[in-house]
Amino acid sequence: MPSEENLEGKAPKVVVFEFDEANIEIAKQADLGNSIAKSIENVLSTNRLAEIVDRKSAAKLQKEVQLAEMNKTGAYKGPRIADYAISGAISNADYASKYSSGSTYINPKNGQVISTPPRYVYTSNVAGNIKVFELPSLQVVESFEMKGKNVRSENVQSNGGISLGAIKIGGENVAGTARDDGMVRKAGGDAVDEASTDIKNFFAKKGYILEKRTLDGKSIFKINIGSVDGIKHGDKFEVIGQYETQNPITGKSEIERRVIATGRVSQLIDPKNCWIVLDDKNQESAVRLGDIVKIKYTKSVIKSALKVANNLIQ
Repeated sequence: MPSEENLEGKAPKVVVFEFDEANIEIAKQADLGNSIAKSIENVLSTNRLAEIVDRKSAAKLQKEVQLAEMNKTGAYKGPRIADYAISGAISNADYASKYSSGSTYINPKNGQVISTPPRYVYTSNVAGNIKVFELPSLQVVESFEMKGKNVRSENVQSNGGISLGAIKIGGENVAGTARDDGMVRKAGGDAVDEASTDIKNFFAKKGYILEKRTLDGKSIFKINIGSVDGIKHGDKFEVIGQYETQNPITGKSEIERRVIATGRVSQLIDPKNCWIVLDDKNQESAVRLGDIVKIKYTKSVIKSALKVANNLIQ
């Protein structure tokens, strides 16, 4: 059975450090390491998954984390200010522009003249890795790859001359934007967004089965997390059972955890509790008082498709 401390369900304290920009000039110009750290903080705070610790108060810890990444230190021996530290490195940050000439053609169906003006297409890509350190051991307990992109376009502006559809006569084209730090930061934000499902699943809220009620042959279960924990109607979850098994080699007893059921949060949500419904009625008999319930995040297929479509349109 869970302890009183476990039932309280307090969010872990997490400090997110600026990411190493690896002497990449474009990343430095855009202050990308700081921007990515803020994006990760936003993922954790928006979903109420962690209590964010001010990184300015953790300068000593940051040095220890940097040494740990180089395998040059042991456990952190400073004041306990956080349960986890998040750090990482940017492996790529680029920005490029491409000129696309305009065109004019006649629609054969209606004879309409269609003109596409010349334009610049700007692209920024960001890639890197995210590491989660457990404190005070400084062990890397999880790592994620991140990769993001931002694309935009604008019509080419001209000084002087005249335009006949997409055809320019005379004048001079204005040069495209040589540098766009905002685009680079947006690409970094997209990289964090792509990794956000992994981040959220690592820090996902855990609750415990408190009660079972049955009506008309269907059961619902009460758990000890609710709206103050960011729980919403329709959230997916996994029920994790704990079983005592015997190690066949050592003969010692061990605790084995495995997923025994899945389901969604019902409309019955209080500040500190909610009721859940299982996907499969046949799984109900396996769920016991005190079993762990962990919220399960998945990527939005629609959101991913819209992002791809937007990049193709540009």
